[in-house]
Amino acid sequence: MTLLTRLPAQCAPYVAGTFPVPAPVPESADAHAAPNDPRHFPADFPAGFPAHGMSRIWPGLSSLWSRGPWRSGELRVVSCQGAGLVTMGQCFADDRQLRAGLVQAVESDRWEALTRWPGSYLVVVARDDELLAFTDLAGQFPLYYCPVPGRVGFGSQPAVAAAAAGIPVRPDRATLAAQILCPSAGPLLGERSVLDGVHRLGGGQALRIDAAGHPETWTYEPLIPDRHASLADSAEALRTALTAAVGARVDLGERLTADFSGGLDSTSLAFLAAHRTPAPLPVFVYHHPDAPSGDLEYAQRFARLDGRLELTVLPGSRKTLTYHGLDQVRGAGEPEAAAVHGARLRLRLAGIAAGGSTVHLGGEGGDALLVPAAGHLADLARQGGPRTFLRHCREVARARREAPTAVAARALRLSRTSPAEALERLADRLERPSESIPQWLDTIAWWPDPGSEAGWLTGAMRGELAGLARSRARTGTVTPGLGVGDRTALTELRIAATVQHQLSETARGFAVWPQAPFLDNDVVRACTGLPSYRRADPRTVKPLLGAALAGLVPEPVLTRRGKGNYTAEDYQGARLHAQEIRSVLTGSRLADLGIIDPRAVVGSLDRVLMGIRAPLAALNRLLSAELWLRGLD
Repeated sequence: MTLLTRLPAQCAPYVAGTFPVPAPVPESADAHAAPNDPRHFPADFPAGFPAHGMSRIWPGLSSLWSRGPWRSGELRVVSCQGAGLVTMGQCFADDRQLRAGLVQAVESDRWEALTRWPGSYLVVVARDDELLAFTDLAGQFPLYYCPVPGRVGFGSQPAVAAAAAGIPVRPDRATLAAQILCPSAGPLLGERSVLDGVHRLGGGQALRIDAAGHPETWTYEPLIPDRHASLADSAEALRTALTAAVGARVDLGERLTADFSGGLDSTSLAFLAAHRTPAPLPVFVYHHPDAPSGDLEYAQRFARLDGRLELTVLPGSRKTLTYHGLDQVRGAGEPEAAAVHGARLRLRLAGIAAGGSTVHLGGEGGDALLVPAAGHLADLARQGGPRTFLRHCREVARARREAPTAVAARALRLSRTSPAEALERLADRLERPSESIPQWLDTIAWWPDPGSEAGWLTGAMRGELAGLARSRARTGTVTPGLGVGDRTALTELRIAATVQHQLSETARGFAVWPQAPFLDNDVVRACTGLPSYRRADPRTVKPLLGAALAGLVPEPVLTRRGKGNYTAEDYQGARLHAQEIRSVLTGSRLADLGIIDPRAVVGSLDRVLMGIRAPLAALNRLLSAELWLRGLD
């Protein structure tokens, strides 16, 4: 599939540019251009870039352009002698602080200081001889870049970066296949994006483009935990960071609302916001009466603990079940995790908007930061002492109804396995796919092996991914100081940040700005400063959050052990909309690209329809990729 380079007539706001700036075209070539014609810009940009409606961010520096409309405060711009700075996202420094910080960074050449303002944001600095960019730590606001001879095109969306570089928009087959099959195997893809030739600058990374157009990337803050940190000190840091993050949203002076599922993360944020808001705080919980997730009972009980909370129940129906309205999914920058849940998401956003919301709080990112992955047991085996290790294994095994010896054996084996060896094992599993469905014990790993869904890929695609895995194993994937649980937490954090970014873009059509305080830089620092295995206690779901918010959030909220489960909606939706799913798989773009065998996918769908356990999460990722490819068409 080869597509022409173009920028959509209607798409989300973005920033984009090239560096260094292309050489000016002869004056005669521009003499008859209309004022709103891209040719009117006096530089040799690729055809179609800059696009209609784009404007220079700084009058004196033409390397960076933007297109709106932007929410209030979403795009911030300041400049000083010889340099310009832009932040995109949620930066809570005022203009004076931004300008003073830029001046100090220019004078000291210490650019990482620009990432220390409150909030979560992408920052870009342009000077005559270089361009610098720093993403937020979670990766909620990524930057895409595309090197071409003599310059680098970049943008806040992958297709925009391709357009800025003047290359065709072509899907990256390996990236799409890996995102469907093994999204948790972060080292497999590195900086590859969903578009061929376009790189993704993810969480905690920086980009420098010099005057010759050479890009250099590095991790400016690797989030390596401090083994000497105590739970008490980390809890105090989290308490300070999280209350400040919520307070910053309250201080915006906008109409504030919050999710209220009854789970620890969103519910805790709602209580923190209620303490700061002068008026009652509207909070929302989704509930499907025919496929209850288990959240409603807790939400109603917890709402009664504070009279300032006004709970609204958003009821689901047949029209909000998973897979309803797949033909209504519009194109986006990347495959959307929530594409198959679009009807439910639109119902939630419409209800929130009807409540007058402008800024809406959600708990995205909390699970990634606060629930240690099963692989943390391997770190505990190396660092925590034998008694603590065995106690955790026994208690985890009891909760999961597994044999303690099996749990301990898996953890000990993982403690002796390097990421490179895990990539070699992944390559073997890709070449010889299993028909099994992964069990909980399989999550005691650097990343879970793919199960029966590996059989969806064509043999050629599995071979290509296996070759990529072995190549990554040879080039090295180890970050000193990061254990299994720490690396998994960062991978899950990146996934959560992408989900939140996509939610924010979808919510533009409802005039709602969803925000996730758990993704703020200072909150991420507070959580990841403590090793993952020390954030774990088998007797408590999220001990670090409980210690941090004790006295601010009611104890019944902090001690809830379970959370809502929406799998019943997936199975009901699959049975109701089986024909719609089959229609998406008919004439599959993924099949056209040689990525999947649709017959194998339909076989798994048939298992779902018979009520047999099947890899639904992978099916949802596959459908999201399919719908994204249709959006490119």
